[in-house]
Amino acid sequence: MAQIVNGFINDLSAVRDNIKLRVRVLRTWMQPLFSNPKILNLELIVMDEQASHTGTRVQVQIRQKLVDRFKHHLEEGKTVMIQHYSLGEIQPKFRVIKKGLRISFLSNTTVEKCLDFSGSKYGFDFRNFDTITNVTLEEDGQFDVIGQVVACDEMDCYDKNGKTGKKKPLTLLDAEGKELRCTLWGAFAQQFSDFLTECPDHTRIIAVLYLGMMKFWNGKVGVQNGYNATKLFLFNGKESITAPEFKDVDDFRLRLLTAQTEEKEEHTASRISTASTYSTKDDFVNNHPLRKIVDLLDVKQGDPSVIVGTICAVNEEDGWWYLGCGKCKKKVVKASEVVDLDAETPQKSAGGPTEWFCTKCDAVCASLKSVYRLQIRVQDSTGTCSLSLFNDEVQAYVGRSAYQLSDKYGKSDSTFVPPEITSIIRSKYAFKVFMDKFNATKLLPVFNVKSMSADPQIIASLQADTTPAKPDNEGSSASVPVITPFELESQTDDNSSPTNAEKTPGSNKRSADEEADGSMSSNGKKIAVEIKQEKDE
Repeated sequence: MAQIVNGFINDLSAVRDNIKLRVRVLRTWMQPLFSNPKILNLELIVMDEQASHTGTRVQVQIRQKLVDRFKHHLEEGKTVMIQHYSLGEIQPKFRVIKKGLRISFLSNTTVEKCLDFSGSKYGFDFRNFDTITNVTLEEDGQFDVIGQVVACDEMDCYDKNGKTGKKKPLTLLDAEGKELRCTLWGAFAQQFSDFLTECPDHTRIIAVLYLGMMKFWNGKVGVQNGYNATKLFLFNGKESITAPEFKDVDDFRLRLLTAQTEEKEEHTASRISTASTYSTKDDFVNNHPLRKIVDLLDVKQGDPSVIVGTICAVNEEDGWWYLGCGKCKKKVVKASEVVDLDAETPQKSAGGPTEWFCTKCDAVCASLKSVYRLQIRVQDSTGTCSLSLFNDEVQAYVGRSAYQLSDKYGKSDSTFVPPEITSIIRSKYAFKVFMDKFNATKLLPVFNVKSMSADPQIIASLQADTTPAKPDNEGSSASVPVITPFELESQTDDNSSPTNAEKTPGSNKRSADEEADGSMSSNGKKIAVEIKQEKDE
């Protein structure tokens, strides 16, 4: 029998399993057996003391019948000595780390406390962005990534294989100025969103994706959290990181400080902050004609106009959000309800009961997006009109995505509008508006908003240019009359929220669907769509 010797993970091989290892437990989770999900094995990632940044981690498996015997010795962060184990080959699709060997515990495996372990707490092994972005085939195994968050999309929902959850796309930047796409799912998406709320400065957020994985999307490579083992660490890079276990992170922070300028910081903050279509003062004051509401119907279709008015009501009957295609934002319908009226033979269902169909893409949606669409009433001294606000405009003043509000209020009555939205009532704004082809045919027209601003200087400049001298006998009122919620026919067709390219004079088509027939009840009220969320353990 071979003698037990002290060694490192890099010394392990199919013929060398007589090594006594000193390791720290990095991650643990229960893993269902692929062939029998009722059987749960305990999986671990452990790390040794070796200074090398290659091969110092290994995956460990403890079969279900041995779990109770060992689990209290193997909590995350503990350091132990293990011996008398077996080494097996782990198939690539089951690997959490790249190493092809896996330690399996036996009935005679021994685990002892290691009180003098000299290795680090996490053993970060940050991978260079070039080694990720230059690959042509997706690699197995999980690894560590560090970067500054220089951009992020709003948190949204996804729908894949009948499962829904949260999604947060980010862009990471390394110290050499290279960018990497990163997508957070589920609890990790929520963790990042919560951090944004708590962190006062978004100009230098540092993210560490610990044991993340590689993924290709639309032919481009990026990283995401894995199904198991991944941890997400987030830091405000404006502050020193003093914890000794995060020394590598602070070193990265210091490299960023020397490489970046103040101008880059401001650009980063704008890419991370809520997207806004607010225009500049020049765009409102000089680039487009200022008109009164009573004159809007005389304007040529597609030509933008600027108005100043007070929001006096929100149309509750038309709802405030819808579920759209993740690709084009058009409102989706249940795939099982799609019917081809031109088909000569009975049509098979386009998808399962949990799948959604986009009539614009003519396909089952790979992802879903919660989209704001809101109709408001605005009043000036000459009259009142209806305006449609789309996703960017609403999100800019609400400060939260449609997904976040629908997740919070989705089960409310269909006519309920969240207070985060109704708080805009009685506020004065400058609006840049236009009439599209569809709305021009309506008895009660609705104008689309291209951009809006509550900037007091912009509003003052506009009002100064148009306020006439008031006759001595003219009455005045300092208050705006209260207008109660109204009931109007929906003023949108099967269209979409105008994109930047489509929000131009002469454009007659919008890219996201606002009012699909499937979203309306028999009495014309919008039916709130309930999205079930999976709980992340």
